[in-house]
Amino acid sequence: MDAFVVPQTILKHDRVNEILGADWLTQQVEAIRKATKQKAVLHPSRMSPAFGWTNHPLVSEAKKGEGSLTPLLDSLEMDLTDMGDTKLPSNIRDRLKDDHDCSKTAYELRIAAGFSRLGYQITWLTPQSQPHPEFTASSTDSNSISVECKKRDKSDGYEQGGEVFWRHLQYSLRVKMEEASLNYWVKITGRDFNLEDIDSLVAEIISVIQSNEYGQFDSSTGHYHTDYTKLSDAGESIPEEIVNMFPRGVIGIDKYTILKRNNKTMLKNPKLLRLEITDDPEHRVKGILRNLKTAARQVIEGLPNLVYLDVNIPEYEKEKEEFINYVEAVRLELTQRHRKISAVVITNIYPALTVNDYLGWRIRTELIEHPNPLVKFPKGSVFPGDDFGTQWLPGIPSVQVS
Repeated sequence: MDAFVVPQTILKHDRVNEILGADWLTQQVEAIRKATKQKAVLHPSRMSPAFGWTNHPLVSEAKKGEGSLTPLLDSLEMDLTDMGDTKLPSNIRDRLKDDHDCSKTAYELRIAAGFSRLGYQITWLTPQSQPHPEFTASSTDSNSISVECKKRDKSDGYEQGGEVFWRHLQYSLRVKMEEASLNYWVKITGRDFNLEDIDSLVAEIISVIQSNEYGQFDSSTGHYHTDYTKLSDAGESIPEEIVNMFPRGVIGIDKYTILKRNNKTMLKNPKLLRLEITDDPEHRVKGILRNLKTAARQVIEGLPNLVYLDVNIPEYEKEKEEFINYVEAVRLELTQRHRKISAVVITNIYPALTVNDYLGWRIRTELIEHPNPLVKFPKGSVFPGDDFGTQWLPGIPSVQVS
């Protein structure tokens, strides 16, 4: 299925507030406003990590949307409402409040709501020591399907490794630059990151920038590329507007002392350090296959097992380039292993604007059946994302869109 859906706008999110707590979203939005005012006077290098919680997707959307243009909240409200009196998991509130887990939990609820709309009875499986799927879905003729959902983290494995690498690298590099009184903009670019490379990489960077005011080079390991430009001599200052010219669209940290001269802001001993993680579709494919492998360990023997994998690419052009790669990789994987999995539905679902500025959902799904599963689906089974274009999200057409 390939479609764009413009659902109804919901002004009141009673069911969401019932789950999260009546005032939780309001309190979090107000806390963001207060934090933003404090944040404006703080230099990034002095900001508390506590500001990180503002990345919560529902809270961020509630603040930006100001009661409208809130597709994540609207969708969650519809999903929770359409599940009616289905008993939800005991940890649902904690998971929805968690920055990292919220999107994954909402995805599980979206799939479960799809089954509910198709007339299935949902039974959520309670947290336990043994791996298990999210829920079972029982049809009116008592046939049951085991359902496991995986949503690829936008910060996939290699990106998470890059962030850990950066925390160690920037500290070591700043210390060495301060010891040598070097004031530079330095950007390191890489794809694979190894903590054992840090000492040698820092030594290389210090050696090169001590000899040249600007330039670029590849590390001796071949894993990293470094660009650099001198900002000032030791003890000297530069205008703030010069620092603001350097791009901030990558991971980074700034270090300097703020001075005021003739009503002009000057930055003394500036050091601007950046890390750019090279975009790597091959790594994303590996991430999807890791999710599939994990899901295969969470299924129920003796039942038809359906796995939903969301590739989580909220960009149309990138989706067009890469979606088929995920499909083919999963299809190949299923020809070789994971016979407990009866089928996989690959999805990519994200809020987007049309050319006419209608806010809705970009939805793409692909069903991949296992060629030789241990258990097949009952004849005539329908489920979210099947080949019949079954209506399972509000507003989804009942026919497939080519």
